[in-house]
Amino acid sequence: MSLNPFKETNLNDLQKNILQFLSDHLSSKRDTLNELWKRFVAKGKERITIMFIPHSEKRIINFHVSIFAIAIIGGLITATVTVTSVMIINHSSTIKEVSKLKKYGVNSKIQIKKYKEEINQLYDIFQKFKPEITHLYSLTPGSDIDSLWAKGGVHNPNPTFDSESNGENGIDPSPPIEILNIQEVERELKTTKKLMSKIKVFLEYRKKIIETTPSIWPVDGYIISRFGQRNSMYAAENDYNNGIDIESLPGAEIRATAPGKVTDIRWDPIRGLLVIIKHKYGFTTSYSHCQRVTVERDQQISKGEIIGYVGRTGKTARYACHYAIIIGTEYVDPMPYLNRITR
Repeated sequence: MSLNPFKETNLNDLQKNILQFLSDHLSSKRDTLNELWKRFVAKGKERITIMFIPHSEKRIINFHVSIFAIAIIGGLITATVTVTSVMIINHSSTIKEVSKLKKYGVNSKIQIKKYKEEINQLYDIFQKFKPEITHLYSLTPGSDIDSLWAKGGVHNPNPTFDSESNGENGIDPSPPIEILNIQEVERELKTTKKLMSKIKVFLEYRKKIIETTPSIWPVDGYIISRFGQRNSMYAAENDYNNGIDIESLPGAEIRATAPGKVTDIRWDPIRGLLVIIKHKYGFTTSYSHCQRVTVERDQQISKGEIIGYVGRTGKTARYACHYAIIIGTEYVDPMPYLNRITR
């Protein structure tokens, strides 16, 4: 007959059966555990005699100690030795760490001193660099150098204040001079960054002007006659040279000193075969005494392009190129426009 756990009578019978099963099985194990415990207690209560026998005829000393007492004393000794060993090891490690910290502390002081020296050197270098930045900035249009840098006192690399004494007297300690220096350098570097941006824009504009105006030597050689009044080679009186004469090797290349357009190629009784080129910003250049030319009228010329070759045409006793610059309708001295910019 099967049990129905939903009936109260059957549920009570099931509980009684489970309790009886546990009681039958656990009672035997409980008796076994009680028996083992009694044996352990009896063994522990057994006494051991410890005897100290001196070599002399003195009285023998006896100690009667139970096994429990020996176990407790042994455990205490073991625990004491273990704790002491751990403390000794920790103390040794602490001593080593303290030694390392002292060593690191000494090294840190040396490094901090070195950093302070480098900060002061950086400050001094930047102070020497500021006039150069100021000069470059003064070349840009609309520059105001009076309000460029923050005004302040003279730099003192060896301050006399004592930050510790100030703190003891209730006054906020003054920051180290190195901190003040690095803060000032930081502010001025930000100002320098802005100035360099303006200078960069100005130089890029100037670069475009230089690239489109006469700024290179027309021929390799050396100047034999400068701009202005000079002794005439063909008469006793002085004459006026409206350009410069550059002596060179026969057939040397003559190059345009700026991009432009060839406006005239003609023969002149005095200048010989000459080329005239018109450039931007009202500049015009002329190249005389050519042996021959390689360009045509109305031709667009790039900077550094070969336009002819050195000759001895016209009234000249040497192989030379007469080079002239005209701004508007006025001849100007070409010397300030000659430099060593790479073609």
